[in-house]
Amino acid sequence: MQVIQMGSIAILLKWLLLGAALFIGLAILKLWLRRTQEKILHKQVIDLFFNSLFFGFICWKGSLFIIDPVLVIKSPLSLLYFTGGTTGLVLAVVGSIIFYFFKANKSNITDRLTLQSGFLYSFTVIGVYHLLATLLLEEQKLNHIILGLYTFAIVIFAFWKHQMVTQQRIFSSLILFSFLSLSLSFLQLSVERKIWFFSAQQWFFVALIIVSLIFWDKKSKS
Repeated sequence: MQVIQMGSIAILLKWLLLGAALFIGLAILKLWLRRTQEKILHKQVIDLFFNSLFFGFICWKGSLFIIDPVLVIKSPLSLLYFTGGTTGLVLAVVGSIIFYFFKANKSNITDRLTLQSGFLYSFTVIGVYHLLATLLLEEQKLNHIILGLYTFAIVIFAFWKHQMVTQQRIFSSLILFSFLSLSLSFLQLSVERKIWFFSAQQWFFVALIIVSLIFWDKKSKS
């Protein structure tokens, strides 16, 4: 694991890359919204994303209560320095997704725009992260290259052909991405000769496939 030292705090490089990807994703999303939506709705969607990201960050830090409650009880300040790691990140992603769709449903944002914005932002973040990881991280380069190129190809198509980002295309892309991620993760386990098991991240992709299949052709309000 590559680590960046900031004073007395050591931060994994992959978390810094993820943070950079989150902000780049917001910039791309703002450009897309300016091309497709009126100013008031544009601001409302961006505010929703900022709030969802903040909620996700709280979930990520707070996941330590679930993953290692003994550490938190013995040293409450550990919340400032530690997180729930990859498992905590999965919980944060799930929490932010639930928050995002719940708040969007309470607003005047249509289901179509909610789904398109969430899809474009998520795939932009994933694509940027994997391409940055390809350049700056030493491990699993092939995985990063494949996932980065796939997600970026989807984002470019969605950005320039926004009228073609239908509900079916979105969920089809999510299903393909999930299958690709699962296949690469199990391939990595085989290369490293480790026992196959389902991590929190892999269960997330399984759940994503199931949800995508359920909502693939479900009608939504426009």
